[in-house]
Formats: sequence, C-alpha cells, structure tokens
Amino acid sequence: MSINTLILLLVMFCIAMVVVIIRIFTRQRNASKVNQQRIEDMQAMLKKQYTHRVKSIDVITRAMADKQCELIEGCIRLKQLLDHVESDLLMREEYQVIALIFNETEHMPIKEQWKKLDKKAKHKFTQHRLALESTHSQDIHAAALGLQQHEFLAYESLN
Repeated sequence: MSINTLILLLVMFCIAMVVVIIRIFTRQRNASKVNQQRIEDMQAMLKKQYTHRVKSIDVITRAMADKQCELIEGCIRLKQLLDHVESDLLMREEYQVIALIFNETEHMPIKEQWKKLDKKAKHKFTQHRLALESTHSQDIHAAALGLQQHEFLAYESLN
C-alpha cells in the first residue's frame, strides 16, 4: 500500500468520524430539546393542578360558610387538598381541627361501602359525625374563615 492510499484512507476515516460525531451531537441536541419541552409541559401541568387546588380550597371554605357543604365533609376535602398545597398549615393551631376531623372520620365508609351498610350502622356513623360537628363547629368555622383569608404560597417550579 502506498503512502497516498494510506493518507486517503485516513482522511476518509476522519471524515466518517466527523459525520458520526455530528450525528451523535444532533441526536443529543434533539433529545435535549424534547426533554426540555417535557419539563416545561410538566411544570405547566403542576402549576395548573396547584392553582386548581387553591381555588378548590376557596370554593369549599365559602360553601362551608354558606352552609352549602357539611362541615365534616368540608374538613375531609380540605385536608386532602392542603396536603398537596401547603401541608404545614395543618400543623398550625388554628387549622389543626381540619386534620383532627379527618383523622376521626377516615375510617368511615363512603360511596358504595356506605350504601351497603344497614340502617343501624349508618345511624351510628351519622351520630358520630354530628357529635364531631357539634363539638368542633366554632373551630371549623374559624379555620375555614382563616383559609379564605390565607395567602397561599406562589407555585414554585421544579427548577
């Protein structure tokens, strides 16, 4: 093999390597763009969920104040929403009643399980709920009012 042939083969090899490197770089850049778009889409979805939950808290607290929602039912829903929005609020004294009511009622059957209960069992659970509501109604109303006035944290992105 002559030196010219070796040089030509070396040049062709180098060109082939440059083409391979450019392809790899292009794929990597495209994958990066796709991943960035996925991150942005996820951020938008999480922000939308957060905003929806904060609005739901407002709707529930107003419904509780207007007696359109039972206080116990409102506490159960608020606890679940606050866990996703600002869970440390439930540690504050003025909002602890929400967690208390949730803990006292989470064992109670709902939906299809409730329908399957006999009258005696339904009555027992209803009496327990009414007693809880009677005992804690002032604290529940105060907590609901406090949540209506609370400035929730702004949504923070994952970045």
